[in-house]
Amino acid sequence: MTWDTVWEFKLTQYKFGLEAVREIGYDMKGCGGSRVLLVTDKGVAKAGLSDKVASHLKEQGIDVEVWDGVEPEPSEKSIEVGIEWAKDKNFDSFVSVGGGSSIDSTKAINLILSHGGKILDYVAPPTGKGKPVPAPLKPHIAVPTTAGTGSETSPVCVISLPEKMIKVGISHAYCRPDLAIVDPLLHVGMPPKVTADSGMDALSHAIESYVTRRFDRKPKPKIPLERPVYGGGTPVTDIFAEKAIELIGKYFRRAVYNGHDIEARSGMALAATLAGIAFTNAGLTAVHAMAYPVGGQFHTSHGETNAVLLPAVMEFLLPVAPEKFARIAELMGEGVEGLSLHEAAKRSVEAVIGLMKDINSPNGLSAFGVKEGDLPRMAEDTLKIKRLLAGNPRPVTKEDLENLFRRALKYW
Repeated sequence: MTWDTVWEFKLTQYKFGLEAVREIGYDMKGCGGSRVLLVTDKGVAKAGLSDKVASHLKEQGIDVEVWDGVEPEPSEKSIEVGIEWAKDKNFDSFVSVGGGSSIDSTKAINLILSHGGKILDYVAPPTGKGKPVPAPLKPHIAVPTTAGTGSETSPVCVISLPEKMIKVGISHAYCRPDLAIVDPLLHVGMPPKVTADSGMDALSHAIESYVTRRFDRKPKPKIPLERPVYGGGTPVTDIFAEKAIELIGKYFRRAVYNGHDIEARSGMALAATLAGIAFTNAGLTAVHAMAYPVGGQFHTSHGETNAVLLPAVMEFLLPVAPEKFARIAELMGEGVEGLSLHEAAKRSVEAVIGLMKDINSPNGLSAFGVKEGDLPRMAEDTLKIKRLLAGNPRPVTKEDLENLFRRALKYW
C-alpha cells in the first residue's frame, strides 16, 4: 500500500455576521442569478424567515419563487416533488433557507434540474448507480437557520429512503453551495430541542474530523481527481476542529437555556461553521455511518442520532488517538492536569455525556425504541456506508458495530 502524501483544502465562500442576510441580493447578482427558486420548509416559512430573505432578493430586482415543501430528513420522494414543481419554471439559481434538510434538498433539486436523471443515479453503489456529477451546478446560496449541520459548506446531500429504512448520500464537490450566509439573528427563534440537536451535530462534526483517519494514512490515488472529497485529517482541519470544540464548550449550554443570548447564538453559529469546514475536508467516523440506519429505521433527527452514538464511538477510538481525546477534554473545560494520558482522554467522553445531560439529549438509542434485536441489521446497514467508514481510524467489523450500538443503548 502506498500512502498519500498530498492534502487539499476546499472552502465554500462565507459571509458571517449579524444582519448579513440583508446583503443576499447583491450576492445573488454577483453569482449571475436573476430568477431564483427559494427552497425552505413550512416551519421556516411560517416564522417569516423565507419571506425576509425573499424580500432582500427582490430589493435588487431579482425574481423569486418559494417552494416550502421540504420534509425533515428529506426523502427521495419529497425531493422529487420539488423537482417536478420547479422543472418548467426556468430558474437560473437557488437559495436554501433552513436547516440541513432544506440545504440538502436544494442541492439535489439543483443537481437534477442542471444535469437530468434520477436521484439514485448519483448515489454510490450498491444503493445507486454511482454516476459522477458531470459539471458545475447552477448558483446556490445557502442561508442556514440552525447551527450544526454544516450542510452549507458540505459537498454532500443526505437523502432518506424510507422503503429501505436507510439514508444515503450524494457526494461531489460540485454539490457544495457557492456561498453560505451565516446570520446568527436568524437562529434566535430556534426552540431549545432544535438548538440542542443541531449543536450536538456540530460537536460530532468537530470531534469526528479531529480524530478521523489522517490524509497520509489513506491510499494514494492513481490520479488527483480520484482523491476522495473527505481527504483525511490535516494540520489545517485540526485548527478548525479545535476552535469549534472550544466554542461549543463555552456557548452551547447558554444557547440552549436562553435562545435570545445573541453572544451565545453567534458563538454557536461560528462553531458550526468551523466544524463544517473541518469535516467537509477531513471526513468523519463511524458516528455518522451508524446514524444512517438509525435515522432511516426510527425516523430520528440527524443531530439527536449523532448525539447518542458519539460517546460510544469515542470510547472505541480512545486507544488509537489518546492525545487527541485528552485535548478534547481540555477544550471542553475538563481539568486534566496531573492525570495520565489515558485518564485525561477518558474525560472527553465524560464531558460529552455531561453535556448531553445538561441539554436534555436522549439517553441513548433506547430512547428511540431501539431493541437488542435491531442491532444486527443496523450493523449490516452501517457496513454499506463505506464512504464514511473509510475515515474511521480504527477498523470496524460487524461484531464491533453491534457492540457499539449496544453500548449506545443507554448511558446513565
